[in-house]
Amino acid sequence: MESKNLYGDLEFVFNEPQNFEGCTLLNGWHGIGECGFISMSHLVDKLNAERIGYIITSNIPQFITIKNNRITFPFEIYRKDDIVIILPIFEPIKSEHLIFTKSVVQWSIDNKFKQAILVGGLDRRLKEDVELKAIYTKAFREKRTDVEIPFLEEGLYVTGPLAYMLMFYELHDFEALALLPYAERSRPDPVAASIAVSEINNILNIDVNVQELLDEAEKIEKEIESLIQASKTRRDSDKDADEGMFV
Repeated sequence: MESKNLYGDLEFVFNEPQNFEGCTLLNGWHGIGECGFISMSHLVDKLNAERIGYIITSNIPQFITIKNNRITFPFEIYRKDDIVIILPIFEPIKSEHLIFTKSVVQWSIDNKFKQAILVGGLDRRLKEDVELKAIYTKAFREKRTDVEIPFLEEGLYVTGPLAYMLMFYELHDFEALALLPYAERSRPDPVAASIAVSEINNILNIDVNVQELLDEAEKIEKEIESLIQASKTRRDSDKDADEGMFV
């Protein structure tokens, strides 16, 4: 029996009613190195997660593709036990970033998720002596003192959907963490995505193999480049003019 949750102009559609209490929400976007998208896609595949639903917006991108002989949607929701993954094949158009992220945050809180782990990327030209940095909400930092990833330093900024989600989770005093591996700005970076997945393994005490990301880096890069090219016209018209050192 199909189930729907309405949040303004967003519609969360599920194949059947779901109980998300105590679950962890994973989400990543098309930022530097495509780290968020690559890591979420890899987790979906290696966890053998089931597609349980999708998100419909007023201006949903007019793109679909085929995977495993099945139509994919721009914004899909997958689940494996208590891990729920929102996989954005494409990003919402810029004018919907605010309502999209605000609705996802409110939906996860209303459905009693335990925590959220988000993935972005940092420009590798800024790399220091560690492979990734993190941003914590106050609630996450207080409850998960075992997670000791270095903080993102002052003076660097997060932008786009990831920034909105961190902002709203902080405002709601919700446990959320953003993982920011250093990545190549100019191309998809599966190696950086593997660093994020490895850290998710540590945080959630799971064992998702990342070797395939390393072994098939070139193939993955070509697939992502093809996806980027397919939506280039839409993304170019929606692109920020600022090309600074942003997540």
